[in-house]
Amino acid sequence: MFFTPLLEGNLKSHNLISEIIYYPTTKSTNKDAWELYIKNNQTRILVISDNQIAGKGRYNNSWFSSPGKNITCSLLLNQLFPIEKINIHALLIPVAIILGIKKFLFIDLEIKWPNDILFKNKKIGGILIESKQIKKKFILNCGIGLNVNETDFPLELKSSSTSLKEIKGHIVQREPLLAYILNELTDLIKNLSEKDIIKLWLTSCCHINKRICFKHNGKEVKGTFKGLDKFGMAIIEHDNKFIQYSGEIRTL
Repeated sequence: MFFTPLLEGNLKSHNLISEIIYYPTTKSTNKDAWELYIKNNQTRILVISDNQIAGKGRYNNSWFSSPGKNITCSLLLNQLFPIEKINIHALLIPVAIILGIKKFLFIDLEIKWPNDILFKNKKIGGILIESKQIKKKFILNCGIGLNVNETDFPLELKSSSTSLKEIKGHIVQREPLLAYILNELTDLIKNLSEKDIIKLWLTSCCHINKRICFKHNGKEVKGTFKGLDKFGMAIIEHDNKFIQYSGEIRTL
């Protein structure tokens, strides 16, 4: 069971979150968060579940998580950046996760575009950010899945996934870990330097100047991942041209 009082006790500030909702079992914390928003017209809500049975990643991929072992949660945020820089939100969340895990466990993790969390090319976590436009502003639903104490990966994921427990060799307490991540997110939002967020993301990216595959004009093509622009979009070099890109990539 996830102990929300232990999470709250490790938070440095409650400016980011006004309410924490815990469900022992749910289909989707993202879906729960939207329903709570519609009901209460309130953001700054964190929804946590020990057993998310229908979690989704980007591009409708399913998210595997054994009950009671990992972190599956969703956080409702108000739009933080101008609409032309909306993609920086997708950089902010993985940067906070990287920094929080680093402080709590002294592990250096990496980011794969735009917000997969990796350790030595194995996936530790994923983020799904959904949005709804309310009048002229967006509400952001940030779904986070982290492999914390997972050891029973399905056969098809064993070679591509790992967990913090497998890295450290011992059980990791989830509540203070999530608090460390949320504390880092609070600090980043408070300081809110777009340039710093982009710089931190680039520092942790595992495929700068490396060859990748991506979709271009309806076809999968190869290119070189060069970095990010000031709007938080990927810059990919292809056929001697630089392409601004927000879609999925595959590393080579």
